[in-house]
Amino acid sequence: MKVGLLFEGTYPYVVGGVSNWGHSLIKNMKDIEFCVIHVGDTPRERKQKYVFPENVTDYFEFYLFAKYKFKNKRKVTKKFTNSLGKIITYPFNENKMGKDLYYLFKKNLNFDFTSFLKSEFYWSSILKFYEKYLPFENFPNYYWTLYSMMIPFLNSMAIDLPKCDIYHTITTGYAGISAILNGLKYNKPVILTEHGIYHRERQLEILRSDWIKEEFKTGWIKLFNTISSIVYKGAKKITTLFEDNQKFEKELCSEHSKMLVIPNGIDVERFKDIQYRKEKQPFTIGIVGRVVEIKDIKTAIKAARIAKDEIKSFKLYIIGPTDEEPDYFKECYEMVEIFNLKDTVEFTGMVDVKEYYDKLNILLISSISEGQPLVILEALSIGIPVVATNVGACRELIYGSKEDIIGPAGIVVKPKDFKAMANAIITLYKDDSFRKRASEIGKKRVMLRYRLDQMVGNYKKLYYSVVE
Repeated sequence: MKVGLLFEGTYPYVVGGVSNWGHSLIKNMKDIEFCVIHVGDTPRERKQKYVFPENVTDYFEFYLFAKYKFKNKRKVTKKFTNSLGKIITYPFNENKMGKDLYYLFKKNLNFDFTSFLKSEFYWSSILKFYEKYLPFENFPNYYWTLYSMMIPFLNSMAIDLPKCDIYHTITTGYAGISAILNGLKYNKPVILTEHGIYHRERQLEILRSDWIKEEFKTGWIKLFNTISSIVYKGAKKITTLFEDNQKFEKELCSEHSKMLVIPNGIDVERFKDIQYRKEKQPFTIGIVGRVVEIKDIKTAIKAARIAKDEIKSFKLYIIGPTDEEPDYFKECYEMVEIFNLKDTVEFTGMVDVKEYYDKLNILLISSISEGQPLVILEALSIGIPVVATNVGACRELIYGSKEDIIGPAGIVVKPKDFKAMANAIITLYKDDSFRKRASEIGKKRVMLRYRLDQMVGNYKKLYYSVVE
């Protein structure tokens, strides 16, 4: 069996939860071949952060904003664009459009979809929409905004991926649409696994952005919703890491029977020799992750300033690479200086996290968005209590699910609430019995539900079930 595993902007170039998950999955399925497929933005040289396991027998990469010449494919036909015109009508219903577009693409697979941008239909459509809805907008800006919205979508549809027995995409986005079109072309099943919910994350990103004009934000959001709807329709199975995620998937997917939950799992043997640090002098907190805006390191630094006033011997390690968003790292470093925390907060850069786990009294997650963080599972397996924001699966990991009522393994706070975050840290510092109980509960929870062998077994079973 050969599985095409599709990553968008992560593995093998970016270290993090999704990349670690993918690398671990491949490494522990030695009897299955993998083709790693990376979807990048623009062509450039990049250094791999992971060494592929031996069962990665193929690697393929394509770029969303590259100019490709699809010589062996037909230009879109008038019949195709006429059908398209009946589907894409304003006001846009992403649910219905996604399903109708899926069936249209199923019948029209060997097109150079980028030729759509040069079709008479495209030009007349954008002119009509401009004249009716955006007549006061600068037309060149309008034209190029639409182009930047459409070209990555169309490239993803037109690209030919290596032939595999299964396509397993880790997002509904451009990687997802590419998986669906190639799955249709080769008559192969597609599995979708969502760590975070792509259309929700893009919506948040678009609404917060200052580079997209307000007039275009709704269009961007509806495009990503439509892409997700197509992928949900075409995927044979849809997995996510925890049940709450399915609420958002059901916004755009009515076929609930194809949905299932497969939690992350970690190799508990890898951490069995690390002892939880019970000594409180200094009381040491660790954030394990990239120094990027979505991890909201600034809120953690604000919480550290408050905690420092209450806990005199206090240390915060920020353990992870600092080069992905250099401007954000600079702002965080300047905040540390302004708050007079240079002796308290340490940015370690890229290191082996195992060398720091035995130094930590608490793991801290300050993110504004997460899936099911592997670092929480790693910490809990060692017995490190966790303070985390209420995003993704953090609440379920710390407080347990309906199948798990053994108690809290830490404290959950609202995102951005640095005062609550600081108070949670102080509570765990002062309440020795709570901290000890949380440590024991965390270890028990991981062993019950979040072991690597359980996760790998579930995905292997899923792979064989879709090709039978």
